[in-house]
Amino acid sequence: MIALYSEILDEFDKAETRAEKIAVLRKHDHPRFREFLWYLFSPDVKFDVEIPNYKPSSEPAGLNMSYLHMEITKLYRFIENHPKRPAGLFGKKQQNLFIGILESLHKDEAEILVKLTSKDLKVKYLTENIVKEAFPGINL
Repeated sequence: MIALYSEILDEFDKAETRAEKIAVLRKHDHPRFREFLWYLFSPDVKFDVEIPNYKPSSEPAGLNMSYLHMEITKLYRFIENHPKRPAGLFGKKQQNLFIGILESLHKDEAEILVKLTSKDLKVKYLTENIVKEAFPGINL
């Protein structure tokens, strides 16, 4: 079972040493998690969605309609000039789609997604260098 990204980041934050932090990242290695990290650190990724007002989910963790790991592969819809992004997906249409995602996620994962769009998760020591050390060959 794939952990909630909020749980992974909490575990990373609680790890005391660099080696333990790298071990946390490796423990949760998955193509979608790597894609999440790529969105976070790649200078080629620029999110262009305005963060709308949304109603955070009140569901307990693990009982949501969707999970961030399921939505990762669809985030291209919110990236400026992405080749897979449908023509005409901007403005209110794009914002409504984003609201649907945010409201389907656990409130902690929705918060992470909002922070991802500004490319700052505010997780101490989660840097491009530590990600490259955990996953040699990752293309950031």
